[in-house]
Amino acid sequence: MKNILILTALAALLSACASLPEARGTASSKSPQATLPFGAVEESCGARGKELGKLIEKNGKWKLYDTRPGAVGPRNFFVTGFKDGCARKVTGAVALFGDLGLYELVNYGGGGGALRTQTDKAYAGIRGCGAGVCSEGKLKRLERSTAFVSVYPRPGAAQSFELLMHNRKLVAAAVR
Repeated sequence: MKNILILTALAALLSACASLPEARGTASSKSPQATLPFGAVEESCGARGKELGKLIEKNGKWKLYDTRPGAVGPRNFFVTGFKDGCARKVTGAVALFGDLGLYELVNYGGGGGALRTQTDKAYAGIRGCGAGVCSEGKLKRLERSTAFVSVYPRPGAAQSFELLMHNRKLVAAAVR
């Protein structure tokens, strides 16, 4: 009976996630240089070339740019690789790609993920691995289409703003 309930819940999550529209920006500014409040994301279709800053990290089709590498305070970061060709802008002091294997271990290593945030819920629908950690093969396939970016308001902060991208779309964003 327990397995039937788990499978039913998983099927509901998968079908809900498959029909998710792309998450939209939650802030608006006309300038690629303008900073955003922490926890906001913006489509920045006009940001190109040097306005994106310096490429600091790649993850498959996704690229992360820093407008002031080496700075300690908040600044803009841009993520590219979206289907619509528009970068997504976030503001923070530190930004980096998350590791799906580590995320899996932390959230599913004990047999099931605690769905705390919108990004956790959306990822649960995307992963398709049941209650435990994904197999190495499944994780490698998932890494080709899925990525997390974590943005911190200041170095050493416990709180982060997390973006979940899948199939070249932003599917969820949440402060954790």
